[in-house]
This record gives sequence, C-alpha cells and structure tokens, in this order.
Amino acid sequence: MKLSKYAKFIFPSLIFYLMMEFFFRSFALSWSSLFALFLVSISSAFWITRYRFLPIILILLFTTGSVLTLVTIGRSGFQQLYTELVSITFFFALIGLYRFFIQEESWMRKESMKPKILDSGFNLNQTIIMISVFLISSGMYGLYIDFDLPLWSFSITIFTTTLFSTIYLTRINFLKSKAEELHLDTMKNKTFNFYSFLFGLIIVELTWAVSFWPANHLTIGAIILAIYYPYWNILKNYLRNSLTRTIVSNNILFFFIFLSITIIFSQWTIS
Repeated sequence: MKLSKYAKFIFPSLIFYLMMEFFFRSFALSWSSLFALFLVSISSAFWITRYRFLPIILILLFTTGSVLTLVTIGRSGFQQLYTELVSITFFFALIGLYRFFIQEESWMRKESMKPKILDSGFNLNQTIIMISVFLISSGMYGLYIDFDLPLWSFSITIFTTTLFSTIYLTRINFLKSKAEELHLDTMKNKTFNFYSFLFGLIIVELTWAVSFWPANHLTIGAIILAIYYPYWNILKNYLRNSLTRTIVSNNILFFFIFLSITIIFSQWTIS
C-alpha cells in the first residue's frame, strides 16, 4: 500500500479521536453524541470498503467496546492514553478493512495477486475483533458491577458480541479461502450462524460462572478473550479442512497458559 493511500484513513480517525476526547473531558454520553460517533464509524467503514455491509459488524463491535470501556474508566489518569490508543486502533481497523475487502475483490476478479496484503488485511481484521471482544467484555462487566445491573444484561451483551464476532470471522475466513481457491466443504461453510449461536450459548454459561469470581472487569475481559481466541483458531482450521491434533493441542495449551498468567498476575478484587 502506497503512503498516499493512508490519507483517506486519517480524517475519520481524527474525528473518532476528537469525539472520544469530548466524551472524556465532558463525560457527557448523550444519545446524540453516541449516534454521531457510531455514524462516523459506520460511514467510514462503508465508504472505505466500497459500500459493503459486512465490515459494519467489525466497526460496530469495536466502537461499542471503546464506549463501554470509556464509561468504566471515567475520569482517570489513563483517559488520555486510552483515547489515543483506541483512535490509533480505529485507524488500523480501517486499514485492515481496506486491505482485506478491496484486495479480496481484486483477487476474485484476477486483477492482482498479492497474498501478503490479503493476509495482512485478514490478520488485522482478526486482531480488531479480538480487541473488541476484550473491550466489550471488560467494559460491560465494569458497568454490571458499578451500576448493579441485572446479570441478564451482561449475559445478553456477551452472547450478542460472541454471535456477531464469530459470524464476521467465519464469513471473512470463507471469503479469503474462496479467493485463494482453497478446498472448501460447502456444507461446513453454510453453517456460520450455527457455530456462532452455539458458541454464544457456551460463552453465556461460562460468563455466568465467572460472574461469581471476585475479579475486576479487566480480568473478566481477559478470561473471556482467553476462551474465545483458541475456539476461533480451532474453528477456522476446521472450516478450512486443515484441523489437526497438533492445532487443537496447541490452542488448548495456549488457553491454559493464558488463563494461568491471568490468574497469577491479576488483582482478584472487584473494582
């Protein structure tokens, strides 16, 4: 990607940053302000990917996670760094959407053959989804604790996040595999919604159990991410017909290592 092509991502990212700064400085999360932020995010993704609707899922998840975590941070010394980090991440999210969807479209038309760009776009999309899962999980759990919300509100949020995150990832995995002309099992890849719904139910049961732990919101977000990431890796390889015992073993090992590190180094108090 040439440097000049980055220019189209700077303006919407700057608007995103300014609006997040406004929220932090005034802490006035009005419905009109939220609508404006989501409108900017959705319009940016829609325009950059040449009017595709699928990328809206990713940008909605990321923006929602950014706002939820913003509320739990409140007025703290971390606020300035947080606004900068999420704005930079938003910038890279737009790059990931552009690289994947525009490159995938060109590949299907046989206009270019740049697997590294397609791969980098796919990997960026995966990364942004993982960040979004963490932000939404930790942010919503923080609201659940701080405002004494009913448990079902937290469960529904996690279920919806898991459902749409998995739907998005399975669909872009299918597009990438199809563009690269990999052998695909059509019946497997027509069950996107089933796998997404099933894992959503599993996550809800696990978060219900986790909600009884004396942990802060960041720890809960990390635990949910530790569950989600290996599940997606296993599902991705299953859909590509490349699942092996080694892949399953490595992802299970990753889960236990990540979970152990989280438990050891986390402060197990509700705050």
